[in-house]
Amino acid sequence: MIELAGICDNPKIGAARKLLAADTFLRIPVGRYALMSDDPALTRPAIDILSGIRPPASGRVTVRGLCSWPIGRAGFIRGKVNGYEIVALVSRLYNLSHTLCTEIVREMMTEPSALGDRIEHWPSAVRHEFSHAIALLPPFDIYAIEGTFPFIQNRFTRLWKDLFEKRINGRTLILATTRVNEIRAYCDRAIVCRRGCIEIEDDLEAAIAKYPLRLVNISPTESDKDIVEERDENEDIF
Repeated sequence: MIELAGICDNPKIGAARKLLAADTFLRIPVGRYALMSDDPALTRPAIDILSGIRPPASGRVTVRGLCSWPIGRAGFIRGKVNGYEIVALVSRLYNLSHTLCTEIVREMMTEPSALGDRIEHWPSAVRHEFSHAIALLPPFDIYAIEGTFPFIQNRFTRLWKDLFEKRINGRTLILATTRVNEIRAYCDRAIVCRRGCIEIEDDLEAAIAKYPLRLVNISPTESDKDIVEERDENEDIF
């Protein structure tokens, strides 16, 4: 469950600030929600607020239970470490069996041999699989997803979706994606951000019809350029 208590927030997006919340009170019970907005540029800051990554400018966000990082966000997996070192880090952070976590990831990956290589040398397909695989290691209470699910018809996708559906059973899902078929497959309600309000829309089809699902291109800073390039590369492949 997530509770918003009088939150106000106007994040800077690109060169301007936009209103996300103005004295918003909301209780989000356990459920499966699509995250939508009348301004798609607000999707990322909304995910950050709801998952507890970033506090609002004022007010309080209470997350009851363990919340995931934004699964699928481009640029999350990067650097000079290798895949095994990232698995070891996740297992330590969430008090999981290192051996079991390694076995799960190796079993799921199409090219498990790549786990010994530095992440900076991985092709985007390997990075995409790995970032989704490690996100299912901890048993989160709330799953926040930004981007697309693995959907290319191969062994990895079948294994991942099977484990994902087991993980989210009875848990909360907040899904921000531009793919309507994924929203219909996994969500039954929507969380809508509009005109400074964050509210729940029980009629999912009405929300799909009313709020645009589209990618937003924001001029990146120098430090963000490689993240944007990676996102574009993933879109081409998947």
